[in-house]
Amino acid sequence: MKFTKNTILLATAMLFVLTGCKKEGCTDSTATNYDADAKKDDGSCTYASPAYTTPATFDFTDADGNNTVSYGGQTDRMNMLSEMVTYLKTANGPDENGTNATLDSTRLHAMYSNDAGANWTGEGVGDSGKDLESKTAGSTTIQQQFKDWMSGAAAATPGTQSGYLVDSSGFEWTQLIEKGLMGACFAYQITENYLTDNKIGVTVNNLDASDAAAGKYYTSMEHHWDEGYGYFSDNNDFAQSTNRFWTKYANKSYMNGLGAEIAEAFRTGRAAITASRLAGGDGLAYHADVIEQRDIIVSKVYRMAAGMAIHYLYDVKNSVAGGASANDVNHSFSEAYAFMYGLHTLNGGAWAADIAGMLAMIDGNPQGFIASSQSIDGTIAA
Repeated sequence: MKFTKNTILLATAMLFVLTGCKKEGCTDSTATNYDADAKKDDGSCTYASPAYTTPATFDFTDADGNNTVSYGGQTDRMNMLSEMVTYLKTANGPDENGTNATLDSTRLHAMYSNDAGANWTGEGVGDSGKDLESKTAGSTTIQQQFKDWMSGAAAATPGTQSGYLVDSSGFEWTQLIEKGLMGACFAYQITENYLTDNKIGVTVNNLDASDAAAGKYYTSMEHHWDEGYGYFSDNNDFAQSTNRFWTKYANKSYMNGLGAEIAEAFRTGRAAITASRLAGGDGLAYHADVIEQRDIIVSKVYRMAAGMAIHYLYDVKNSVAGGASANDVNHSFSEAYAFMYGLHTLNGGAWAADIAGMLAMIDGNPQGFIASSQSIDGTIAA
């Protein structure tokens, strides 16, 4: 065959075109229409729909229809703190007879540890055998701080004040204890304990019921997730949760729907855990989804905790500027301080040193800090 110059040029051009054309298709190996021969993604990838949906409420069952949700111990702890706070508030000013109440430090400590002497008055409060103290930040030092605040409150009674019970620096013990435990106990247990890999990681059982004979139809992974939820809400229907602690504050208008977002992530993650269990195998079919929702919850709980500290720091600044009473200013100041104290126990301790430094600066001159908008702004910025 005789090759002319034009023939050679045409062949060369065709070879260039053929080698330059890369096969297009779906190049994502996780897609249902993945094409191993495709060299260029053409945007055609499709994905399988999850084998589960996010329910409207935190209700889940096993393959036989048995309820697998349980967080009664967490609800009892909320009830314990509610009753403790109610007791502390009896010392806020005189009662209808003009008498200022006397608090008993032994009873407060017993309430904290759920020991004899707590004298619970609410129906079923403390019956779970659970307690607040052992769940506080995994630290005996921090647990002792709360007991010291309880002792301080009791020692200051009966007071003669007409408003909140505060110490000489303006710290309101009730707020230090309540808001502090919201962070160092409730938020801590969600983010630093029950939603960690030790509790919901790939090595945790998600196939077998913990004790079906005793009515415990949940797996270890399901139960750990539920316990995390129980420190956030006391109702499977989040909208019907008791208006207290994190449910109360996460639903504030200035939190922009954060509470509902956290609740939805809890439901979605739990749906993925249940679907993984029902799928069999290793019980981890949708575990990547579980971890994704865990990360969402942890991030938003950190944001919630920090947001409350910042909110009350601004409230202190604005209250001072607006000429509010010392009673009201100290109230907001104590809430800000307590939320900061709780915050320093979170994020694996990464914030501990910085926040401890801020708290030490405040402790050096609490009323000076309150009066200094620059100090408050600096703390917020940090």
